[in-house]
Amino acid sequence: MYKVILYLLLVNTYLFSQSVNYKKVIDLTLENNLELKNQELNIKKSNLDIESVKSYSYGKLELKHEMSRTNHSGYVFNNKLSSREATFNDFGASEFTGVSALNVEPKNLNYPEVRNNFNTKVTFELPIFTGFKLKNQEDMMKIAKKAQQLKLNLDKKSLEFEVLKAYNAAVVAKEFIKATKKAKESVKLFVTSANEFYKEGLVTKIDTKQARVHELNVQSKLTEAQNKFNIALAYLKFLTSQDNITDVENLEIIKAKDYNFKSLYKEAVDKRDDLKMLKQQEISMQKNVEVSNSSYYPNVYSYLEYGFNDDKISFDSEKDYYMGMLGIKFTLFDNNRSVQKQKSQIMLNKTAINLNQLKDAIKLEVEKTLLNLKAKRKAFKEKQEAKELASEVLEQSKLMYKNQLIPMTELLKQEAIYRENEASLIMANYELSLALARVNIVSGQSLRK
Repeated sequence: MYKVILYLLLVNTYLFSQSVNYKKVIDLTLENNLELKNQELNIKKSNLDIESVKSYSYGKLELKHEMSRTNHSGYVFNNKLSSREATFNDFGASEFTGVSALNVEPKNLNYPEVRNNFNTKVTFELPIFTGFKLKNQEDMMKIAKKAQQLKLNLDKKSLEFEVLKAYNAAVVAKEFIKATKKAKESVKLFVTSANEFYKEGLVTKIDTKQARVHELNVQSKLTEAQNKFNIALAYLKFLTSQDNITDVENLEIIKAKDYNFKSLYKEAVDKRDDLKMLKQQEISMQKNVEVSNSSYYPNVYSYLEYGFNDDKISFDSEKDYYMGMLGIKFTLFDNNRSVQKQKSQIMLNKTAINLNQLKDAIKLEVEKTLLNLKAKRKAFKEKQEAKELASEVLEQSKLMYKNQLIPMTELLKQEAIYRENEASLIMANYELSLALARVNIVSGQSLRK
């Protein structure tokens, strides 16, 4: 029974564990990231905003049915007129007698009987000309949607770089574990050799203790490396929303073109999404100025109404009515529209300044990125050479210790120097991978492509 349970546990662990590469991690992250999903919903909402502005140009058609009951003399008389039932007696004609008729307060007019009224009508409102306001607002909505799409692309690229850092950090932690395990094996041999030499009286007890201390220190570094790996995996699980990631594959190196400053800056200006967003904002601010200008044009609008009015629900052709209206409104004076136009122009000028500021910032970023890449390439090459030399010195030190030409402290020192150079090379490779990826990000490229 115990073996069956153990077997099931092993099978379950195998089925639900996952070793991932960078492509898998970035695909899962982009697929599951909640912030990106939120932005996609905002883009869909922008489509509706555009349709909302368009809808004003189509006009508004409504069906209304109003029911009322009143003894208000004005309403009662108006309702009778609307249903074509008014008589002279409603004016109190039967009470107009004699010379004093002009001073009579007719009861039929002032104190009418309670009346029910039913008004069913269809109305249609249509703005004919708004001073190009609706068209400019629609254009602004389309620009806003495009800016949101650019923001989504920008955030995806930033997330790709963040995932690359996290994934390569996990790979580096894994490489540290491998390197530390090898160091542990080597130091274990030192401990064994020291113990054997001590038994033969070739070394003192202090050699065995020094070797053991070094072995414990290496074990401590192995524990730290394992902890860093687990933390890196936890971050990858967070980014991908996948809890079954247990391992990573090889270090991801994103190749970059061999740029010089001029070519990289040109490509960045052409392709950077943040720059495109600001350019769209500049166009939007120009449209906003044009929206402010709409108040200087006349507004032309129309209104149509057709309905039935009676003291009961009726669709009698004798009770129907219609009304058509064409209106023109022109503002002769409104100081506020001049103020609003000036504010819009200031916003446009500010956007133009921000655009130039961003170009200057990109220029600095390009220069720093290329200098950083150059430095990382040089450092990686130097670390490679240093590791090779340290390895040769370590091997030579092993032979010298075996022949009792150097003490244990010197051997352990050379072993520590070698491991330090090995760790430096691993980190140099990691930093070079990020420097190469950074060139792609600065140029506006997607790391996935």
